[in-house]
Amino acid sequence: MLVLAGTSFAATIHVPGDHATIQGAINASSDGDVIAIAAGTYYEHSLNPNGKAITIGSASGNLDVTIDAQQGGSVFVIVSGEGSGTVIQNLVITGGLAFGPWPSNSGGGIWCGNSNPTITNCTIEGNTADAGGGIFCYNGSNPTISGCTISNNAATYDGGGISCDSGSSPTISGCTISGNTADNY
Repeated sequence: MLVLAGTSFAATIHVPGDHATIQGAINASSDGDVIAIAAGTYYEHSLNPNGKAITIGSASGNLDVTIDAQQGGSVFVIVSGEGSGTVIQNLVITGGLAFGPWPSNSGGGIWCGNSNPTITNCTIEGNTADAGGGIFCYNGSNPTISGCTISNNAATYDGGGISCDSGSSPTISGCTISGNTADNY
């Protein structure tokens, strides 16, 4: 008889197959799990990995999943000390509108606070915020951003595409950042 104590296995959680919403799948996940999203458009905002080292992305590996926040808030809010094991990949991230008091009014597409996620092969477009229309990095956030297109985002103050504040220093490679606007800086 073989007894394995403390052994856990990563799971693949399908949206909408296993959970109707992306946040529902995130809530049911554990470190190492993969949230595999079927092709289509999902109307969700304020998606929060809650500190979990999980992968969230298209089930096919293509850019066939759009998450449209419909101006209900930022699309992703990554603020719980996530590290590089939290991966956002192969998604179109759009329709984010960050609002509220500083710094909640920042990061229309993705708001990173005190976190270092990996963001790869995403299109981040059509998001709005006071700072960081596409992505906002705050309070020592050092995400790795690769192979992404960050375009047509807008900020009232600074960083139409990406804004970095309070000791944040992302690593950006192989990205196209274009057509973003900021009113003041």
